Amino acid sequence: MRKTAKTCRIAVVLVLPVLFGLGRSLSATSPSACATGKMLASKLQNDLVIVVMNEQGKLTAGDNSLCVVFRKVETGDPAEIQNVSMDFRLLVGKIQETPIKVQLTQIGVGYYRGSVNLGRQYYDPASYYAFVHYIDLAGTKKKKRFLFIVK
Repeated sequence: MRKTAKTCRIAVVLVLPVLFGLGRSLSATSPSACATGKMLASKLQNDLVIVVMNEQGKLTAGDNSLCVVFRKVETGDPAEIQNVSMDFRLLVGKIQETPIKVQLTQIGVGYYRGSVNLGRQYYDPASYYAFVHYIDLAGTKKKKRFLFIVK
């Protein structure tokens, strides 16, 4: 029974972007800064879908602009989220290096934009954990972890 529930949850995460239009351009429903973004990753967190995107659809060495979008699972509408921040941590084996903080600014309800400089890459490919910290709809502090590969 547990394996079936996990398979169902994975299927929901894969289908949600298609159902709510997150797989295509968000120009009809989003602020203009995130309209041309390509999805880097998306995660399901209880009643929210968190999407990280940028214009290139991948992270590179040096400067990267990012857009983080929060949507309600039931309706697909942007969610009112507070105190959003993000940090990247380079993975060297099992060790996480010092976090690189990303300052995100709100550009609309549920839409946040920021930039990060990942610097010169000494590993090919380089692996980063990105943590999105926020206060959810119920006022609880939450964080969600994403894994990114930089080539």
